Formats: sequence, C-alpha cells, structure tokens
Amino acid sequence: MALRDILAAGTFAVTAELSPPLDPVAAPVRQAAEAIAGLVDAANVTDNQAATTKVSPLAASTWLMEKGVTPILQVTTRDRNIMAIQSDLLGAWALGVRNVLALSGDPLKVGKYADMATDVKDVDALGLLRLIRRLNQGELAAGETLTTPTDFFVAGAMNPLVDPAQRIEDKIRAGARFFQTNIVFDVPRFAEWFAPLAAGGVLAGTPVIVGVMPPRSTRALEHMHRNIPGVEVDDATFARLAGLSGADAKAAGVSVAADVIKGLRAVPGVAGVHIMAPGWEAEAITRVVETAGLRDRNLGLWMTPAG
Repeated sequence: MALRDILAAGTFAVTAELSPPLDPVAAPVRQAAEAIAGLVDAANVTDNQAATTKVSPLAASTWLMEKGVTPILQVTTRDRNIMAIQSDLLGAWALGVRNVLALSGDPLKVGKYADMATDVKDVDALGLLRLIRRLNQGELAAGETLTTPTDFFVAGAMNPLVDPAQRIEDKIRAGARFFQTNIVFDVPRFAEWFAPLAAGGVLAGTPVIVGVMPPRSTRALEHMHRNIPGVEVDDATFARLAGLSGADAKAAGVSVAADVIKGLRAVPGVAGVHIMAPGWEAEAITRVVETAGLRDRNLGLWMTPAG
C-alpha cells in the first residue's frame, strides 16, 4: 500500500531513514533495505546529509525499490539550481519514486565543503514545495508544459518546539501533504507544543510523522540537546544512558525509543513515527520496531497499541 493511502486510512505509519554511502557501491544500501523491508512503510533517503558528499539519493532510492522498500527522496535546495532540481525530480518520477521530502539542507559550515561549495538556493524549502506542486500540475518553473505530470506525495519538515504555526501553515499552502519532524525525546513537552496545532485546525488534516532516535551515548544526547534547534532531551533520558557504552548503551537506546513511540501513540494528531539511527540504521530500525510492538515481523500485521 502506498504511503499516502496508509496515512489517509489513519493507520499509524512507520518510516525510517537510510543514508547513502560515501563509496559508489550498492551493497550496503541493498543489505539495509533487505533488513527493514516489511517493517517500515517507507524509508527516507538522505541528500548529502550534514553537508557531506554521498552517493546520489536518487541512485540509492532505486536500490531500495529493488528490495521492496518504498523510498522518500530527500531533495535539498542547497546544492542544485532550479534546473537541476527539476531534472532530478523528473528523473525520480520516471524511475518510480513517488514520495519526496522538501528541504533547504544543512548549512555548508557543518561539513568539509564550506570553502569550496556554493550554497545555491535558487529556491528555499517553501519555494521547493511550490515548485513540486507546479510539476504535479504539469508545468515547469519557466512555463514548459508536461504531457505527463508528476503526482509526488510531498512532505515538509517540521521542527518541534521551534516552528510557529504560521511557518507550518505556509508549508501546507505551498504544497506539503504531510510532515516529518525532528527528533523528539520529551513526549510531554512535545505534546504540549503540538496540541494547539492538532486541535486548532492549523494542520487541516495534514498527517504528522514524528522523529524518534535510539541514542547510543549521553554524548550524542548532549550534542543534540545543545546544538539542534527543537531537540530537547529530558533528564530522565540522560539518566537512562548515563555510564553505558557498547551493547548496553544500544539496548538502553532502543528502550528509550520504544518508550517514546508508546508515548507518541497516545498524542492526538500524531500519524506515525520516523526512526533515525545514523551509524547503525538497519540494526536499530529492526530492534526499535520489534521492541515497540509496532509490527509483527513474521505476520507483517500491525499490532494493537497497548492500553
């Protein structure tokens, strides 16, 4: 079933994130796709994440599809001008990609190319949403007509605790059909921020998939808490990872993520979760899905939420 149909049906969705490799080889992506196939409804393919050069996300998306995993192609405006963006989107549609996440991209200063690369941004994230909407209507930016319009199911990014309602409304008007959020650890804090959006009509029926991460160290938690806007780590989560390393830290991180998912399932308006685990993606996604009781691995059936 397509991701748009899963969300339209009100089924609690599970998406994940896979990063293309640095080396131009397909095996790591195909192996990860095999591990998560049947456990997630779709998987984001990152686009030069953290301003570092990786294999094309479009190439990696085709490898996911070979293994039965539905890709969500991340497209950033940082690295391509408007012609290249449109070319990549037309190619993606032709190759069978149906879901896109529109992003501006991480700042160049966080990677190694700040002194070499150009921050293009012919359009920002809102402009990219509008551009994709025009493609879906059968028209390119300069007015060219497509005899075969695209029909991308387009996501916007949402930054919990930071984004004002106006920013979210602007993305919906620009063409966002669903949202994926940054990482949430403190569910009560998120629920307090999210409640007015869900109850006040801001989202207007636009599904929101909330980001979840199984942490592997307090160092990682501290980095996110201090440096990533909108990511707030509560004291209880810090305490659960304190003094742990290796397999023990992984187990604690999986437990943290599973508990966050349980809490999010009780938050009105949350349509699903998005699992991010850089550096141990396939293992972590599999363990979190199973530990959280989201889907029975053997039967492929959704489990009834506890309580």
